[in-house]
Amino acid sequence: MNLPLRLLCAALFLAGSTARASTMLPPLADLAARVMPAVVSIASTDPINPNAPASSDDGDDGSNGDSGGDGGNSDGSAYHATADTGTVIPPPKAEEALGSGFVFDPAGYILTNNHVIDGASTVSVTFQDGTILPATIVGRDKDADLAVLKVDAGHPLHAVTFGDSGKLRVGDWVLAIGNPFGLPGSTSAGIVSALDRNINSGSYDDFIQTDATINRGNSGGPLFDMNGDVIGVNSAIYSPSGASDGIGFAIPSAMVAPVAQALKATGAMTRGWLGAATQEVTPDIQQSLGLPSTAGALIGAVSTGSPSDGKLQAGDVLLSLAGVPIQNPRALLVRTAEIAAGQKAAVTFWRNGSEHQAILTITAPPAAVDDTITTPTPAAPANVNLASLGLALSGTPADGGVSVTAASGPSARAGIVAGDLIEQVAGQNITTASDLKNQLEKLQQAHLPVAVLLVSGDAPDGSNPGPRWVPVMFK
Repeated sequence: MNLPLRLLCAALFLAGSTARASTMLPPLADLAARVMPAVVSIASTDPINPNAPASSDDGDDGSNGDSGGDGGNSDGSAYHATADTGTVIPPPKAEEALGSGFVFDPAGYILTNNHVIDGASTVSVTFQDGTILPATIVGRDKDADLAVLKVDAGHPLHAVTFGDSGKLRVGDWVLAIGNPFGLPGSTSAGIVSALDRNINSGSYDDFIQTDATINRGNSGGPLFDMNGDVIGVNSAIYSPSGASDGIGFAIPSAMVAPVAQALKATGAMTRGWLGAATQEVTPDIQQSLGLPSTAGALIGAVSTGSPSDGKLQAGDVLLSLAGVPIQNPRALLVRTAEIAAGQKAAVTFWRNGSEHQAILTITAPPAAVDDTITTPTPAAPANVNLASLGLALSGTPADGGVSVTAASGPSARAGIVAGDLIEQVAGQNITTASDLKNQLEKLQQAHLPVAVLLVSGDAPDGSNPGPRWVPVMFK
């Protein structure tokens, strides 16, 4: 009686194992064959300065063409996945560096990393069938480390499309194709190891981390999802050894696609500007404003005449931009950088205990940005002392708030000093000392343990970062 049961269990176990094995790895051969014709090798020839000091490794520092390509410093810091050979042609007149790229428009437009062609006097592109064509540099965006080239093939080229990197999840399969060490068409597979990585290489770091093998010469090459869409551009590796150690970084397509189209159209990327100064949402601020979490970017000031003027205000918490959730001010900076000037974008923000929506028309930043708010100056009331916070306030209203004449106890511990200007409490504008006193009484009646004040003036370290939110505990 027991034997058939044991055999059945074994059969079921083997069947389940076979099913899992058959679905563990995606079929990659057909995918690679389909996208391979759009992937190219890029050779850039850089003039050599005969007076330049000799390099100890006969290569670059990780930002331009590299004699050995991708790698890392001895401390394991991130290096660009750059060029491969560094061959002198002929020495000492020119140096050739190799990288990767891909066709994103059949008319002959090719995307790569800016550091692959930075400083190049000539650029050539080699296709998978061995065709070599000269390329011109259409445009470069140093901030995103991207560049667009143009070749004239005399016929439409095989091109690949951009996917939506915002839909990526950790664990998704990805395919990398490029020209590592001068070996064109090299293909490697892996998974998305992490998202939103900041490796401190630029203002807009928001990398996809992958364990797909990326080496020197892979820079500028595509990272594909399983649909064959480009969801990233391979750009850097983290490697103490100088070779792939399973930690590679790709610029997400959310950043790449708008830059590629802008460079193709105008040769430059003009990024959008919101005109709102923001800061982190702390747990104290979350509690004071009744937010469901600390996610978002708290607005401290809105510039007059900016896209946010009349739509957002100080004390709002921006929760999403163009449909993408905003976790913190840095995420807002990156997301804004992905939007070209002139486009409209929907924003979701928190105000007065609930979510609201607005449509902003994103513009280019002005030459000088004014992130201050001008408020009317009322008649001067009497001076006010707030013992519950250890604050003494001037009875004469300042431009945009109330001046602190003395701070002690909780306020002093929170970093408020004489001369600071209090602009808001709990998201409400303050124009007089009486306004502040009345707002604080409401918070105490609600049994809140902390008051969150919008303060401008020097920070405790002596710097002047502009308006900042300061939580102060009641006595």
